[in-house]
Amino acid sequence: MIHYYGALGGLLLPLLVATILSGIFRGEPNLHLWLGLTSAILAVATNTVLILFMIVTGRVLKVAMRSRPLGPEFLAELNQFFARRGAYPLAILGAASAAATAVLGYGRFIGVPAGVHELLGVLTFLSNACALTGGFRALRENQGLLDRVARELDRLDRAGVPVNPDDSGPDWAYPPSARWAIFALCAWLPYLYWGLVVWRGAFREVPVFLLVISILCSCAGALAAYRTRTPSES
Repeated sequence: MIHYYGALGGLLLPLLVATILSGIFRGEPNLHLWLGLTSAILAVATNTVLILFMIVTGRVLKVAMRSRPLGPEFLAELNQFFARRGAYPLAILGAASAAATAVLGYGRFIGVPAGVHELLGVLTFLSNACALTGGFRALRENQGLLDRVARELDRLDRAGVPVNPDDSGPDWAYPPSARWAIFALCAWLPYLYWGLVVWRGAFREVPVFLLVISILCSCAGALAAYRTRTPSES
């Protein structure tokens, strides 16, 4: 995960710098638009990867504790880690500032001063730089915790400690098919935002590639929803 996160971060910061410079020097408007859109999407994706990994780590650790007699110190360490490092707030701020900056790029149409967009652009760079720094530290320490849990599970396996048969893994409020269906619907949100908010209903102005991406992601989600149906849903 550290390598994936590092690759995303290595692309994000230079892209944010390029976006800021294209806005400062008033170059080609379309260039600034596409750089801003790309950097906003990448910022949200990078910070979301960190947040989701931390959430999944906590769930996996809880499942491991239910299935094996792991000491509670592992979960306590994970909770203290979150409270001490503040990985969530930095990642959330980085993603939220990028999204807000992208949205307010069109703020002049609703009376928002251009300076607000410019200040948010600087805040986006600074917040994401801090989020990436904290994220690397968080992932390294979290990986250390996972390694210790894996070693403890290996020790229990060698000792012949049986797996708790009552453990059924994490419980989800919705089946996989429903979750994939939600994904398929949400894939249209960027396209609808551009058509309804940015272009005010002129969908012909929305970039074609955005329509293609929405169609592909939605179809992939719908196919996954169909393939993961349970017999009771058929």
